[in-house]
Amino acid sequence: MQIAWSGLSQCYEFDTGEIMGGIQPFTNYHGICGLMHRGYMAGVVRHNKAFLNAEYYLRPGSGMVMYPRRLSMAREVAHELKHDGVTIRFPPEPDFRMELDLHYRPFGDAVDLITTIRPSVDIQRFEIFFASYIAEIFDETWVPIANAGGTRSWTRLDNRVVINRTFGVARNDLSREMIQDGRYGEPDRALHRDLEERDFSLPILAVRNSSNGFTLVFLCDPVHTTYLTGQYHGWDTAHDWCYGGDLAVGAEMVTRTRMVYRCFPDTRVMGKGIGSLWTAFAGPISQ
Repeated sequence: MQIAWSGLSQCYEFDTGEIMGGIQPFTNYHGICGLMHRGYMAGVVRHNKAFLNAEYYLRPGSGMVMYPRRLSMAREVAHELKHDGVTIRFPPEPDFRMELDLHYRPFGDAVDLITTIRPSVDIQRFEIFFASYIAEIFDETWVPIANAGGTRSWTRLDNRVVINRTFGVARNDLSREMIQDGRYGEPDRALHRDLEERDFSLPILAVRNSSNGFTLVFLCDPVHTTYLTGQYHGWDTAHDWCYGGDLAVGAEMVTRTRMVYRCFPDTRVMGKGIGSLWTAFAGPISQ
């Protein structure tokens, strides 16, 4: 795997032999940019946008303020090559007062992201909101939905109907309550949110091109993922999620994400293939 800083592109350019792209620490869209797969050669991310982009710090009544983006836009972040990847460090800001590390490690046809939060104040019901902006040629979104009796079914979301309408799939009743606690603004003024009636059974978003099966799979943290969400823009669709919990001074919150770029020509076997990816990421799936 090759990875090095480029002064011309102002990002760390990488090539694993299967995927290539950049890890940009600055601009409004820090994270994975320019992603391509050598076997598929199809653009997946819009120009000047990114995947695995930290957007918001959230808590009850906080409203939606893009603290990580503000820090990266202002070039107040530090960055370095470390442990076969790139670490971007966000300093504390006056409101949430916590330090955030994002460590991106490309390998094979995947990128791992380790997120480390070091709080300097206790925060109840904290969430960090991540976004990935998928080019609209990837026209399907699939999520494993929990059924009664403990079974699951892969469900294609109806999330591309109205421009700027958002969609969501909750983890449980608590995460449904948190959506209405002011973290997204006043509940009656916040963006319209289509919320699936059933919860997700595993925190996975699969974004697929229906004509060729090219698929981006986002495997989210099995412990800390609270919410899968996103927004349809017409030219792309944001695929987002939240990691959360109660923050306490002196205790780090560490989360894991894995983004995999694969081809699943047949949706009837896609779930089994993604299940194998999940097992490699988080361990065997309980039935």
